[in-house]
Amino acid sequence: MDKLHEIKFLARLERVFTIGVVEIHKAEMKRWFGQERIARRVWREISAYWADIVDEPHRQKLLVGGLEGDNWIFIWGEGNGTTAQSYLQDVRYLAGEATAEGQPIAIPED
Repeated sequence: MDKLHEIKFLARLERVFTIGVVEIHKAEMKRWFGQERIARRVWREISAYWADIVDEPHRQKLLVGGLEGDNWIFIWGEGNGTTAQSYLQDVRYLAGEATAEGQPIAIPED
């Protein structure tokens, strides 16, 4: 991700941190991350950025909704439950780092 795109993306995540919600268009995400589609690797990057912003692991639940469309909403999911069928999905789940319910998954060391 180039520096300008990183700054723009981090500003949006900071809005989630300060006001609890932000909207990001799917096309912005693709452009910022330089990808044709948003796959597990990108979700891992997003999860890592969020973990840097929220330094308390038990509070690091970032949720995203609207994935079936083009306008995605990101919300701070602290205290909100999720499942595989939920409209809001835990970013850590999309990254392969947690179950759909938000329970951490041990990722094997390379």
